[in-house]
Amino acid sequence: MTFKQPQTSAEWQTAYSRDEAYRDSDKRSSSVGLVTYLPFIGTLIYFILLLLDLLSQNADQKTIAIRLGIALILIVGAAFFLQKKALLFACDFFKKFYQPPDYVKPEKVLMYRLNGKSRLPGPLAILSQFKYILAKDGEIEKKDDWPAWMAQNIGGPILLIVFDGWALYLERGNRFSRVVGPGTNTPFLEWYERIKYMVDLRPKVKEDKFTVWTKDGIQITLTARLESRIGDPDKLDPSNELIYPYDAEAIKKAVERIALRWPVGQEEPTEFNWVDAAWGQLTGIVPDHISGRTLDDLLLAERESGQIVAPETLKEITEKLNEAAQKFGVYVLNFQIVKVEIPDDIRKLQEEYWKAQGERIATLRAGESKAEEIRLQEKARAKAQRDMILAIAEGLEKNKSKQYNEPILLSLSSVLSESLNDPLMRAYLAKETLETLEKIQTMLDKTAF
Repeated sequence: MTFKQPQTSAEWQTAYSRDEAYRDSDKRSSSVGLVTYLPFIGTLIYFILLLLDLLSQNADQKTIAIRLGIALILIVGAAFFLQKKALLFACDFFKKFYQPPDYVKPEKVLMYRLNGKSRLPGPLAILSQFKYILAKDGEIEKKDDWPAWMAQNIGGPILLIVFDGWALYLERGNRFSRVVGPGTNTPFLEWYERIKYMVDLRPKVKEDKFTVWTKDGIQITLTARLESRIGDPDKLDPSNELIYPYDAEAIKKAVERIALRWPVGQEEPTEFNWVDAAWGQLTGIVPDHISGRTLDDLLLAERESGQIVAPETLKEITEKLNEAAQKFGVYVLNFQIVKVEIPDDIRKLQEEYWKAQGERIATLRAGESKAEEIRLQEKARAKAQRDMILAIAEGLEKNKSKQYNEPILLSLSSVLSESLNDPLMRAYLAKETLETLEKIQTMLDKTAF
């Protein structure tokens, strides 16, 4: 029985198959069968030799039958006794070595691994199938059955049915073997492989708080939320059947980042997984980034946006987090600072500053609004004057006699002179209107004199 370690991650899923498991079962059955039937072969040889000896002594048939019968019973009984004793000894050793839970029957495990399964032809094949396990929702279904325990503690041969969103990290001899997951090619657990970790491929969210120092020496407490997952989220499933396509190499890196830590004062160690590793990068990168910026640089000037920290700051931190986390197969999907806790005295100063800024902006906007109002009023007045002037010009042109009362002429001339000398009025009047006004003034001047 040989297991060729796959050279690339693309081969991990199909590195061992059901057909290979059947072939290995036949080889094991042959080897085990030879040892199992050796006592019976010895019995047959002894039986033949005894028969020849009796025949050479010219013993009668009754004597021969009795002696052969007694010998056969004793030898076959001894063979069965030895086999049973060997199995009991193996089961006892199995229990002491592995210390399995009560639901695991050592004799079932031993006989399954010793004999495997033989491929039967046609419809009979259903009678000789390998065991299988279902990996879903963070656990192996029927975990209280011996195949699930065997897959995690000893090995195969077992068919692995892995559901979308999960993957299995396999070891062989306490060393990495391969990573398998969901897909059209169902993986198969080899005899000496075992499931070390069941990996969740769904995005994980962690929220916690930590303290940082700004460039201007202010200690603030940040509450951050980090969303991350194993593998590149943009990596597509070729079959387009998986919601969470898995990246085998990224899973390997993430699992091998797992370690044990034993905090001071804690009785038992805890597992430091890839989520903790990603968070560890955050608590290193964020303080370093913030220490080079003042509090005012970090917080938004535009309070109406509803964000706490400037988008540019979040973008820079997210890029740095991804650069660090991708080294161990983790991709940061989203990073947010949901709360900033500032010391009370600093917050009071900040509030006073923001209040002053708000009043300044309100005053500025009020002035702009007033100026706009005046501008619109003047524009409306100029439009009215323009309409009036055009009406006057039209009336003057229709008058054939060209005779006007002197007071009217003087009044019109005075109004036109004042309007044409007003820069604001000239700015609001169109070029054609100005030309009309100047033409009317010329006509009035000629008429007056």
